[in-house]
Amino acid sequence: MAGSSKTLKLFLLRHGESELNHAKIFCGWIDARLTVKGKDQARSSASLIASFCKEHGIELPLVGYTSRLLRTIETMEVIMEEFRKNALFQAVVDTKEAVAIARKAIAAGKTPILQSWTLNERHYGSWQGQRKSSVLEQFGRDDYMFIRRDYNGRPPAVDLSREMVQEDNDQGPLTGYEFKEPNRRLKYGPEFEKSIELPRNESLSDVIKRLTPFLNGVVLKLLHDLGESAIIVAHGSTVRSILKVLANISEADIKNVDIPTGNPLVIELDASDMSFVRHFYLDPESAKKEAEKVRNEGCN
Repeated sequence: MAGSSKTLKLFLLRHGESELNHAKIFCGWIDARLTVKGKDQARSSASLIASFCKEHGIELPLVGYTSRLLRTIETMEVIMEEFRKNALFQAVVDTKEAVAIARKAIAAGKTPILQSWTLNERHYGSWQGQRKSSVLEQFGRDDYMFIRRDYNGRPPAVDLSREMVQEDNDQGPLTGYEFKEPNRRLKYGPEFEKSIELPRNESLSDVIKRLTPFLNGVVLKLLHDLGESAIIVAHGSTVRSILKVLANISEADIKNVDIPTGNPLVIELDASDMSFVRHFYLDPESAKKEAEKVRNEGCN
């Protein structure tokens, strides 16, 4: 499995199992925390990455990235603890500012972990907080699978007056939703200051559009300039999006790609021109089994 010394390594990881993953509920932008199993998956992922780096004589990642959602942040916290890294977690919005923050942290002997909303899970609209089996029953298998898997499939938009925690007089589950998004103004203060319009529902193509500028302007730029490796802890849809962009996977083929929780995917890029070389899982047998489970969620 040894890669060329002239390749850069981008470790891509879907967060460990969350409370809503465990319950087979569409999570999206709901801020679910990790389960005990999810934290164990993060430790296992850290061990796999550390062993790979040691075996191939490369440094542990100099910089990391997460979404703004707790399940990715908690996963990265466990990984940094296992790496024994002095990590600096920082929410970022502007790409130039993000690069500057990373460079300053590295110069101070820290590992910057940049948190970007563009790495958030796909927004599942009104499906968020709903059991996958219930949504399947309501929409039927064809529409359910089209919205879940097709490149342009988009669920109905979220009603933020009912499906988001309100700043004042929140009615909790009385609105008909037990699980809700956190209040956007409170959760995404830096994004509101920059007048960023956050989504109310998304297709995979929407995710790729909002993610690509950060991927190119921050992640790939720093990986090229710093060399060696970097790590992203994100979500099923954002990992699929990054893989599609870097590996140039077609719209037809990407719908057949499923991302398991807590299993590191390595993307190798040519150090000279950042072109895609190959990708592989560090635990391929487990990845295959777990990806199949993801595909069948709600269908069994």
